[in-house]
Amino acid sequence: MSSSRPDGRSPAAIREINIAYDGLSAVDGSTRFSFGPSCTALASVSGPIAARLTAENPARATVEVHVRPLSSVPGTHERSVAAVLRGIIERECALNQNPRTLVQVVVQALSADVAGGSLVAAQINACTLALMNAGSVPMRGVVCAVGVGRVRNGGEVRMILDPSEEEAASMEGGGCFAFIFATGLSHASNNDMPSSDVVWTNYHTTPGTTFDESELVQAKELARQGAVVVWESMKKSLGDEEEDGVKMEI
Repeated sequence: MSSSRPDGRSPAAIREINIAYDGLSAVDGSTRFSFGPSCTALASVSGPIAARLTAENPARATVEVHVRPLSSVPGTHERSVAAVLRGIIERECALNQNPRTLVQVVVQALSADVAGGSLVAAQINACTLALMNAGSVPMRGVVCAVGVGRVRNGGEVRMILDPSEEEAASMEGGGCFAFIFATGLSHASNNDMPSSDVVWTNYHTTPGTTFDESELVQAKELARQGAVVVWESMKKSLGDEEEDGVKMEI
C-alpha cells in the first residue's frame, strides 16, 4: 500500500524508537522511551521497599503509580493513566514474591498528550523497561504497547500505526493496544519470540462514528505488528546495556 502519511511512513510503520537508561539517582531503575523525537515518556521504579501500614498487603507487593503531565499538575487524565499502568504492572509482575512491600513507579510525560494513544504507549513501554532496569521485581512477561489511528481516505477507512501529532488532528478514532509477551500464551510466534496476548486497549471512535468487530480485529493485528517491533527494540537495548556491564534479560 502506498504511503500518504505526512512523514512518508507506510500505514504499518512506526516512528524511530529511542530507548535510554538515564540512571536517575535515588531510584532502582529508570528508562526514557520515545516514538520519534516528539513522543517521549520517562519512568522510574523504586522497590520493593517497606510499605506504609495502610498500603501493606499480606499476600503480595502493593503497586503505587504516579503520572505527571508535561506541564501543570496531575489531573483526572493522569489519575486514569496511573490506574491503567498499575493494572498492567500487576499483570506483568510476580508481586506475590514480595508480600507486605511497596513498588513505587513514577511516570513523567516529556511531550504533550494528543489523540491516538502513542503517548500512553510510550508511558507503558517506559514502565516495562524501568522495571527490567531495576531488576528487583520478578516479572511474568514483558508488556509492549503502540498506538493505532483510524483515518478516512475518501470513503475508505484505514488504520495507521503510531499516529503522529500531525495525523491525530484528522483521525476519526484510535487508541493504544498493550500486549504481554510471555511463554505459553494464546498467540504463538513463528520464531524465538514469545507468544503474546492483549492486556489492555482503549481503542474507540469519535462520537457519531461506529465500527464493527472486524475493524477492531484489524486494529489489534496491526497493533500486534507494532508491538513486535517495540519488543525487538527493547531486546536490543537490553543487549546493549549488557555489553556495557549491566546484565538484563527479556
